[in-house]
Amino acid sequence: MFIGRKDELNELKHKYNSNKLEMILLSGKRRVGKSQLIVESSKTFVGKIVSYECFLSSYEANLRLLEAEIKKIFNNTYLYFNSLYDVILFLHTNAEKEKILLVIDEYPYMREGDTTDSEIKNALDKINELDCCNPLKIIVCGSSIDVMETLDKQNKPLYGRFTSKINIYPLNYLESSYFYPKVSMEDKVNYYSVLGGVPYYLKQVDESLSFDENIIRLFFSSSPLLTSELESQINNEISKIEKAPLVLNILKNKTLSYTDILQAFNNSFPDKSIDYVLDRLTKIKAIEKLFIKQDNGKQKPYYRIKEISLVFYFTFLNHSHGNRLLYTDMDFYKTFIEDELKHSYMPLMFEKIGFEFISLMNKNKLLPDKLFDLYPYIINDRITKKNYQFDIVGECKKGLINYECKYQDNPIAKSTIIEESRQAELSNEKFIKTVFISKSIIDDNKVEKYYLSDLFNNLLV
Repeated sequence: MFIGRKDELNELKHKYNSNKLEMILLSGKRRVGKSQLIVESSKTFVGKIVSYECFLSSYEANLRLLEAEIKKIFNNTYLYFNSLYDVILFLHTNAEKEKILLVIDEYPYMREGDTTDSEIKNALDKINELDCCNPLKIIVCGSSIDVMETLDKQNKPLYGRFTSKINIYPLNYLESSYFYPKVSMEDKVNYYSVLGGVPYYLKQVDESLSFDENIIRLFFSSSPLLTSELESQINNEISKIEKAPLVLNILKNKTLSYTDILQAFNNSFPDKSIDYVLDRLTKIKAIEKLFIKQDNGKQKPYYRIKEISLVFYFTFLNHSHGNRLLYTDMDFYKTFIEDELKHSYMPLMFEKIGFEFISLMNKNKLLPDKLFDLYPYIINDRITKKNYQFDIVGECKKGLINYECKYQDNPIAKSTIIEESRQAELSNEKFIKTVFISKSIIDDNKVEKYYLSDLFNNLLV
């Protein structure tokens, strides 16, 4: 069963149905479901499909394998192509008889810089010169965010040639939960807090096992599938950037300012700049830069790891917990991981889920107050000199709403409710109310609240 990606599927199907040349740029990190999206969308495509996944080799080697695929599809063993230019023009000619979809998956593995891009560009320009109705469709797909975003830059050969650009991101918490429909709502939150919304990771959950058993099997066993997968991702994408793993290890599950990161970084590398590292990590979408609004009207930049599974890796897997050989898998997990995971890490990740939940509620017009914006917010108490950070603040016509996430087993104490309201009152801006998003009971009818059952409401689909 294919899950999510409704907008992306509709966009691809729209392009397939047109009677003109379409050039589609499809990008997203490894394992996020790009290839599966193409497979699912192409089920409705009427015509020939030429789909080739490049491998890490030379341009010539990939061209010959693509040629072999075309020979097989067109049942013609005499075909020979000198370049991608020849491939595209051949398919253009045959597309006059029936629609043809050409998919070049993992294009960066075949690409030899601007030269390869120019071959595609020249073929597209040649077809457009003919000014004819041509149903040839081309999808250029890849996991290297850095390379894929370069393709449509103003000074590059393919600039302006794409008729659609689709970025594929991890699924949200609700879409992710459809991969394990039989587990409890609490475990749906727990799995998303560890795996994020990467379909390949989500598919590894065995619903016949408990949450703890799955996490041990996937991350802390003698052959941990997802630990190996994450290490491969880090080695292929992140470790190539000098000092990048150190910066990610500083961030872990935190949201830190530039100054905070610099201070921690300089403990290891005094007087070294972090600007290049932060810029490169942001470009490949390993981290994100966000501006937290302050009650003095200013905004301050902060950084955090973008993908949840990477947050989990750098929080729990990137450092030693003692002599691993002294413990069984379960004992190791119980001794070093479980307490921090469930009582410190999970509450932080629940705030991300809360942000997604309020966004979905607003999008589906299910909130009593329509929000114009949603952001983190800092209040500076000028008397005590303390800062209070609110992770989810909604802006509506009446004022600001503080959405407070609480992921704890015990009921929310009355004193907690009073304190959250008191902190909001310190702001120079008007807070109209505090709304709780909670796993546990809030025995106060005057407090507006949402529980886990609200997070998995079918109306949000």
